Amino acid sequence: MTLKYPLELNEGQSDYMVFQAHQYRTNNAVAGQSQGNRGGVNGPAEGSPIVLYMPTTTPTISNEQSWSETSFAGPLGELKRDVAGGFIGGLNAIGENGSLDQEINSIADKARAIFESAKANSIPALKQGATSFLAGLAGTSGSNMMAMTRGQIYNPNVELLFQGPKMRGFAFNFIFIPKSPQETGVVNQIIKQFKMMSAASLADGGMLNVPYVWSVKYMTGADENPYMNQFMRCALTSIKVQANPNSDMHLTFTDGMPVTTAMSLSFQEVDIILRDDHEESISFQGY
Repeated sequence: MTLKYPLELNEGQSDYMVFQAHQYRTNNAVAGQSQGNRGGVNGPAEGSPIVLYMPTTTPTISNEQSWSETSFAGPLGELKRDVAGGFIGGLNAIGENGSLDQEINSIADKARAIFESAKANSIPALKQGATSFLAGLAGTSGSNMMAMTRGQIYNPNVELLFQGPKMRGFAFNFIFIPKSPQETGVVNQIIKQFKMMSAASLADGGMLNVPYVWSVKYMTGADENPYMNQFMRCALTSIKVQANPNSDMHLTFTDGMPVTTAMSLSFQEVDIILRDDHEESISFQGY
């Protein structure tokens, strides 16, 4: 049975939202589950679908990527970068260039070339290392000492390196003003189901079952709205309920149900969003 608020909401002629709980699955297949959830595949649905009106204000969706500055300062930094990069490049090439003997010889040749290059830069690097050591004893940096004594600093050789995509979080706010005893019952069922499905449950052996995760969809008519972003599966990390918000007194109907009930849902997606997800999305805006 679908839980819907308001009861008169006509899904065939309206924009609205659908929330559905699903059994938790990891993003990649592991022992104990049939498949991973990567690619938008959900675990089995649990509980009733919840249909709610489209909020007046939908959350700002931020697709953030993590980048960080990394410095290979001065001749010593360059030496470390070149030596480490050369060896890592050789290791990554294993399996790409023919027989194992050829690859080992190739790595050995690269190692000799790296060390020959390192010898050419070893004196400036040794000077920088000694300067940094002595500057540390004085409670400062090698660049500070060089600025003070020579009016120069070591070239920071800064690279901006990609660390990975960030997971997204967002929240929705809904106001319930039931207009009948029937709608009062539905509102309470909706609130209780969100609470139940986002809570862990007891398992045998002193363990807890992981809470359900959610699919969240913007809908228009019978289909997902292609003009709104899509969501990955989400964990419901917080549900907040308040009776009669923004009222200076407690107001209830004759049966004791608050006249106005506010519900705030905070979600966090359980997977990162990749370029392929945007390309394969049914939304014109992607995720």
